[in-house]
Amino acid sequence: MNIDDLCISKNAQFYKLNKSLSATSVRKAFRSLSEDRVGNYLFNIVRQQHTTITGNDATYSLVAYKVQAEPSFLSGSGVTEDKYAYLLLLECDDALVILKKYIDSPEKLFEKCIKEYEYDKFCHFFGSQNPEYERVAMKNMSISNAVIRSRSLEAKSLNGIIPTASSSRSIPTNFRMKIGTEVYTLTPSTSRVSHRDKKSSLGGLIDWAIETKNELNITINASEFLNNFASPICLEDIIKSGHVVVGLFLDVSEIEEKVNNGTATLKTTDGIALTNIQIKKLFNQLRSPIRIINNEADFRWVKIPLSVTCAKTVITVRSSLLSSIIVEDSTEEYTLTGYLNKEKTFSAIFDTPTYSYYARSCFEDGSLLESIDYILNVFDDSFNFGSVASEKEKPHLNTLDRFPTSSLFRAVEDGYCQSYDITICDDMNDEWADHIAIKNNGAVSEIAFIHSKFVKKDTYGASAFHEVVAQALKNIGRTQADKKLFKTKYENEWDQCYESTQIPRVTGATNWSDLENALDNLNQNPNAIKKIVLATPFLRKSKLTSELRKIGNPNYKCKPHYVQLIWLINTFVSSCREYGVQAHILCKP
Repeated sequence: MNIDDLCISKNAQFYKLNKSLSATSVRKAFRSLSEDRVGNYLFNIVRQQHTTITGNDATYSLVAYKVQAEPSFLSGSGVTEDKYAYLLLLECDDALVILKKYIDSPEKLFEKCIKEYEYDKFCHFFGSQNPEYERVAMKNMSISNAVIRSRSLEAKSLNGIIPTASSSRSIPTNFRMKIGTEVYTLTPSTSRVSHRDKKSSLGGLIDWAIETKNELNITINASEFLNNFASPICLEDIIKSGHVVVGLFLDVSEIEEKVNNGTATLKTTDGIALTNIQIKKLFNQLRSPIRIINNEADFRWVKIPLSVTCAKTVITVRSSLLSSIIVEDSTEEYTLTGYLNKEKTFSAIFDTPTYSYYARSCFEDGSLLESIDYILNVFDDSFNFGSVASEKEKPHLNTLDRFPTSSLFRAVEDGYCQSYDITICDDMNDEWADHIAIKNNGAVSEIAFIHSKFVKKDTYGASAFHEVVAQALKNIGRTQADKKLFKTKYENEWDQCYESTQIPRVTGATNWSDLENALDNLNQNPNAIKKIVLATPFLRKSKLTSELRKIGNPNYKCKPHYVQLIWLINTFVSSCREYGVQAHILCKP
């Protein structure tokens, strides 16, 4: 076996090299990584020089060996299969290039010698050559868990297809692009570049690695396509400019799903299992945005002892409560804080709504300031909420045939729904909305899904608005629901009265046939209008307008609750635009 036998795909991680690797550190790393090897090494070469046919020089280190592991489709069988792992390190002047197979995170062993390239170097790779983007995977910058957190789009060319309104709130995590006949896949979060090409010998890999790292060094933000997405910015620069973290959203949905389906359990550090009530309360708390003041969680909003620490590039979460809760799944045990800090599954926002932190990186939404007028136009203060004193004014008498006049539900029905032909009260149980209103009496049909939230006093904190936004976005796909789903809802709930009262759930349609005809008219009209409406009498448009106008001042430090509120509003508006649904928010003047 000699080095000329090497034949590897062009798929590597690229890092800046602060100083050359020492032979001692490489040998130590190779020994650590190959502890489970079987038999002798296939290769164990440390820091050898190589000059390619084209004259490129590099120092390479290579280790390869056999390992035995149980096949991925078996568990506890005792059956093993042979696999061959390798790690190739290429020191190309000011870069370290890592090619590997069946080896996890070798870069951590050299972290004192390397640092990551800037996020935008990968995002705009070959951007000046007008590449065609064939596929992009992206994560949402939102602090709400009611939106689609990640998605992947693919086309012959995505250039010009993705709407800029939604992409400015999205973070590209992986994309495939084509330049002429060459195809590259890049994953900025893991510093990975993959070139679809035939496998290469050592010399070919060195030539490709040097060409790639040279392109990374000279890359500028020239990709028109990727400029539509959220722009990366350094956390250290945000903190140095005087901004602070004011809000946190912890995404533990993966753990919650494991607990719910029985593949993981929660227990205290004393080994005591959490009860179902404790688990439900915990996840409900973690589902809400957490207000941060002086790097500490504000107990008035979410009662979780928690603090954040900002380093140069990462934010760390500390919590005595979350550190005392252990997640036990089929393979390992870890605390909730350990999970959050390892996986970085949380978002943070600052005292300016233009910045966001997500998954070890910071981003700037450059279009937010330009969207303020659009956001304000979503608010409708023309409806009178002055007499509203409750949401539904419970308890209800059995003889009640309308919601009380002082309730928000009655104000919505008598005010907003008055111009619609059919109004459905879908509150309680598996609700799509508090009210669904259908209009067929004009040239264009309409359907509106109305979500109502009452709070006794005006409030601009995120909690109340987050609740109604989450409910709306969770059901935004219902605006495209098939007629048979409406029929199921009608037969199971809507043809009855509301709970134990005499309040009809449907007005304007006496039977399913009437509702079916209205839905047919709606679905057969390609220009039908679909709306998501939030009834929020705890917000005043005048006060929001005043606060939003101040954001344009770069020296203005936005109040924490307003930042979270602005993010939630923007999330709601951009999600509606993406679905082709009109966004309306009913509020006080």
